[in-house]
Order: sequence, then structure tokens, then C-alpha cells
Amino acid sequence: MTCIMTVTTQPFLFWHQVINPASYYSRKGFYGLNVQVVCDQQKRVLYRSIKSRGAEHDSTAFKKSTLHHLLLSNWKYFADNDLYLIGDSAYSLRSFIITPFDNATHGTCEDDFNYFHSSSRITIECTFGEIDMRWGILWKPLCFTLKNNIRIIDSCFRLHNFIVNYRESNKTLTRVQELERVVFRDSYESFLEGNPDLSNYGILDGHDESRQSGRPTVEETQSREIGLEIRKTITSEITLNNYTRPQQNWFRDNNRFNSL
Repeated sequence: MTCIMTVTTQPFLFWHQVINPASYYSRKGFYGLNVQVVCDQQKRVLYRSIKSRGAEHDSTAFKKSTLHHLLLSNWKYFADNDLYLIGDSAYSLRSFIITPFDNATHGTCEDDFNYFHSSSRITIECTFGEIDMRWGILWKPLCFTLKNNIRIIDSCFRLHNFIVNYRESNKTLTRVQELERVVFRDSYESFLEGNPDLSNYGILDGHDESRQSGRPTVEETQSREIGLEIRKTITSEITLNNYTRPQQNWFRDNNRFNSL
């Protein structure tokens, strides 16, 4: 799962640190950083990229990350092993990141897919909410240098993971859950050992030379075609198993304010 997290910063701190301070002014109406994050179902942060400006589009910020480069370079491996991330409509559909259907009509199989896709993606929103509510330093604009702001955000993620790990290790798990936790931990540690650059958040040391615009490459085109097939297959499975978007909205029907 991947998503954007825009962190507010004080504008006056940028004027002598970056070439174009206006590029940090986000569409939400404040100066900030575009943070890309991937999490698991336990709301553990698996990857974070703290190197994009607040005005950058989510897809552009993702393309600048080392994770995107890794996924695009090995997209066939991930496709062959049915491995992919879940992202919102701000990202481009690829074999390694599945996005929802655009403008899906209510009651169609595409709309059903979007419902379950959104239900799975809600975990990343809960992760951001938990991090934001836990660390009071994020309740107001960060009043430090840009480099220290990045370190603060990264520290919040690391401390959050520490708490999640403690929470997971001190609760009663079923045999299956314990096995999944051990397998994931070992796989994640071996992944980081093979990709040490992913443990760095690097931002101020030079410019990112990765390709971010222009005509799609052959790898991007092929990956998109496979992504379309993966999404089509998942949609067919949802339809065959009669999984549909709920017709009733429990919150709407049980909200006492609507009954007034």
C-alpha cells in the first residue's frame, strides 16, 4: 500500500535552503513535504521516501523514489510471483501497483472492485492517522531546518514501527499469524540487506537523475499491460464469488444526527 503524507513546514525556513521555495507550496494551501509510504496490514511502515516537494504530484514523487526504480527494473519477477502494491488513483497503473478504475459506474463490477480496493487501502490512512495523533510534534508546522524536518519525520516513522513491533510481539497470535509474522520479518530483513540504499532517506545530496516524464518506456508499457490483466482477473474473481458493494450504509442508517 502506498500513499502520500504532506507534512506542514514553516515557509521562511526555505528561502535560504532551496532554489525554488514556491515548489514546496502544496495544493492544500501550505508549505510541506510530499512523503511516500508503504505499510503492511499491521500498520508497520515498510518503506518511506522523504525527498519530494509539497507541490509535486504523487505519481512524480513515487517515480523519484528508489522503490519505483527497483519495482520497474524487476517488474517481471513481481508479476510472475503475483506481488504488487495497492495505490489510489493518483498513481499510474502498473503490474507492481494496482490502482482503482476511473469513473466506475455504481453497481458495476468495476465499482465492486473499487470498493474492495478502497477497503484494503484504508490501512495506509489509518497508519498516517496513528502516526499523526501519537507524535505531538506533527500537530503544528515543523519549525526547523529542512534537513532536520526530514530527520524528525523519519524518526516518527521509526518510533512508530518500534511500537507496532512491540504491540505485535506482546499479544496472543494464532499459529498462522505467528508464522506470517516470522516469514515477513525474515523476508524484509533479507530484502534490506540486498538493497541497503532503501534504508536511506537522502534528499539534499544532489538531484535525482531518474526519468520522470516523457513517453512511456518499453518496460512501463509492458508493465501497464500486465497490470490491466491483473486488475481484470481480480475483478472477475470478485464477480464470480458474488462479492458486491454493500447496498446499505450502516453509518448513515445508524447515525443519530440523520434521524433528527
